[in-house]
Amino acid sequence: MISISIISPLKSMAVIDKAIEHNDFGCVFHRYVYENLEEIKDIYEQCKDISDVLFFSGELGYSYILTHVDDLKVPCTFISYTEKTLLSILLNFVIHYPDVPLNRLYIDFMTPVNDFMNLKKYLDPEHMPYCFENPVYNYETLKERAVELWESKKIDMMFTRTTNQLEVLNKLQIPYIHFLPTEEMVRDSIRHAINSIRLKQKNQLNKLVILIKLVYPDNISSQDREYLEITLHKYLLDFRKEYAYDFSLHAVSNRFELDLDSDLYKSSFSRIQDLIAFLDQKGDLEFRLGAGFGKSLGESHYQADLALQEAVKYGKNDGFVISGEDNALTGPLSLTRSLNYSYSNTKALDYSQSNGINESNLLKIVGLFQMDKDTIMTAASLSQWLNITSRSCNRILQQLLDSNLIEEIESQKQEGKGRPTRQYRFCKNNFIRTFF
Repeated sequence: MISISIISPLKSMAVIDKAIEHNDFGCVFHRYVYENLEEIKDIYEQCKDISDVLFFSGELGYSYILTHVDDLKVPCTFISYTEKTLLSILLNFVIHYPDVPLNRLYIDFMTPVNDFMNLKKYLDPEHMPYCFENPVYNYETLKERAVELWESKKIDMMFTRTTNQLEVLNKLQIPYIHFLPTEEMVRDSIRHAINSIRLKQKNQLNKLVILIKLVYPDNISSQDREYLEITLHKYLLDFRKEYAYDFSLHAVSNRFELDLDSDLYKSSFSRIQDLIAFLDQKGDLEFRLGAGFGKSLGESHYQADLALQEAVKYGKNDGFVISGEDNALTGPLSLTRSLNYSYSNTKALDYSQSNGINESNLLKIVGLFQMDKDTIMTAASLSQWLNITSRSCNRILQQLLDSNLIEEIESQKQEGKGRPTRQYRFCKNNFIRTFF
């Protein structure tokens, strides 16, 4: 039976309880109440092993867990307002508050996470309400945005879904309308989550998760930071349209997540390479990319996080992908031939520790051996694979040479008066005995 963990402030839980009481969903529910967002990490530890999905009452808790739990292994969702619901709310507002123009209204649940609920499709810019535009989504930033708009006299009223923020708004004396999800919204959101889980269990499509992390320059201003995030968001939408690539897109702080179903690993792999090239060619962003290809959203998200960590270590506009039960890494993906390697190779990890070679660099060399045992290496060619200096590569090559894992072959002569380039190849038997 499907197990759903509901994570919500106390007041919102009452509406969810009514929906569960009045509908037979055919699954098991576990309820968890929080007062502070920080409590969500402890709740996750309690429920992660008994849950098929984590169900949040709103976007705030959903956004928090995505940005604060690094090894998220359980799919997450939240009760979301539809475009139809929002338009209905605005229509009723116009009827009951004719003296308050929409452009004097602030809606704190129109955020980058939900792409501002596509309201710009329906309203001209001069009629648009104010939105919450900071990608950092928590109680403090929500308060800051409300205070900013109210004290600068840009708004007369606000809409909020954040139950735990009402006391703050009362102290600030900002007029507001508080919206709780309706029982119908809760029912439909739970059914959608259950149907998604059952569909995933029924068909054998794998889940591909791509995480893209922005790297900011030192001492960047908040405005420039926001500009870079908006720019990346636009580039991802452009890529989706240009390549007809059907993925969902979520933006949380400086990380963007792309989710899609795919049963074709090779075609997905090629599209990831296309995406890296597409973003790199823009030339105005520094990013790192990690992708996970697994049987569930939780598994793929975990793999994508590990791959992203590897991309951060590599330190260039590039990416890595992880697939399979042994979490095998492939990358860097921008190169013509990508390496395959795994941190489960304990012999290589032991060697790196005892001989002072960075484990990631050594595992890539092992991957190079697995890809082509007859590879001819130079410090310059190895530098491209590892993204470190040729001098550092020379030190690694010398260590491997001293261990009889590689041997020097005839140097490559340079045109002109330059010094010949030293070349190496693997000592195959010694290499296999040491690392396999």
